[in-house]
Amino acid sequence: MSASSRRIRRTVCRSIHLATLAITTTLLGACADAATSPTATHALRPTDRRAGDAAVVTEPASGPWARIVEGETGPGAEYALHVPRTWNGAVVYYAHGFRDATAPVGMADQDSFYAVREALGALGYAVAASSYSRNGFAVKDGAQRTHQLRGLLNAELPAPATRSFLMGHSLGAAVALDLAERYPKQYDGALLMCGMVGGTLLQTQYLGHVRALANVHFPSIPGGPLTPPDQPITIPMVAGAAQANIAGLFAMASTRQTPLPYAPGANMVPTLIGSLYAALSFHQRGIADVLDLTHGHTPFGNAGETYTLGTPVGPIPASALAAMIAQSDALAPRVTMAPSAENYLSHNFTPTGELRMPVVSVHNRFDPAVPYFHVDALRAKATATGTANMLLERAPLGAGHCGISAAQALDGFAALASWVGTGVKPAS
Repeated sequence: MSASSRRIRRTVCRSIHLATLAITTTLLGACADAATSPTATHALRPTDRRAGDAAVVTEPASGPWARIVEGETGPGAEYALHVPRTWNGAVVYYAHGFRDATAPVGMADQDSFYAVREALGALGYAVAASSYSRNGFAVKDGAQRTHQLRGLLNAELPAPATRSFLMGHSLGAAVALDLAERYPKQYDGALLMCGMVGGTLLQTQYLGHVRALANVHFPSIPGGPLTPPDQPITIPMVAGAAQANIAGLFAMASTRQTPLPYAPGANMVPTLIGSLYAALSFHQRGIADVLDLTHGHTPFGNAGETYTLGTPVGPIPASALAAMIAQSDALAPRVTMAPSAENYLSHNFTPTGELRMPVVSVHNRFDPAVPYFHVDALRAKATATGTANMLLERAPLGAGHCGISAAQALDGFAALASWVGTGVKPAS
């Protein structure tokens, strides 16, 4: 081992124990200012219900809600409609993020949504959300179930809504963007948080490339591009593998197809490990479900891919990184994507980038699971369609996936509501 390699290894060994703490603390977001409420208000009227209606109606004695309506749009697809005591005329349709396919389907809290919902209610917004009818990679079902909420919520309101907003986290942000692009006359604006907004193929191929190259650089981590490991992938497992081959970690992060996000400076190594762990664990959690959705047809392909040097990361010279990447290209397992699987993933979904309403993106700059290149891809498409002026990007310098606080979400929503209401795009 060269003196340079020994120095790199010593530096990493001093930093490696910080990885677990860094990955854990990045789940927390910073505080931001709360949103402000529109001034219009409407008195609510009781809603007539047919006998035998399966929906359950609750009228809380306190809090922001005059009425909460809970029911199902179909087998397993739960919904909740929250109608405020003093309605401001606007509604918010919320789409939740990824949940493991094996987890129970239901109206669970996630990504601080309950806190955001309560704050929106206090500001006079009606809020509707769906569990979807399935978990896992539910972009198609999520879009269908979220769009169905319009008719359900309208039946509970005293008048047609003056404004309708979409909001979503992670996979739910893709749902929100999909609806915004397909139904621009039915919605007025969208808030996309930590969103898979570059599209399904961009995300699934990134995860597949990370999994394939991990087989080369970190063979102790079980699993493969199409094979979920037979044991959970853990942070200590990934950190130990990275410690054993830190040069491989830098090489993977420097590969054009696997640009692992990282925070600069002293946090580089811990956040690189966090990004490697996030990609591998998300792949493990989702690959079986994606295979099921594509009827077992291969949903990832690198048969014709040449892994090459992208932006060099770390202290290793670019020439040495290029040589390591060339070696990994020769050794990486190869699979061919099935055309039918590519077609399914493309349709569910690929954004057009034609933004015909204000769209606000709030996305951590160093998101380890859904990297910021998703926002870059959406911006590029919006630029190509001439609608980039309808996209407002906010990029907190955080390193957690959906580590966006309720206050940051509300601040992003306030910017969106102001933009829709005034027609003036906020500066940032």
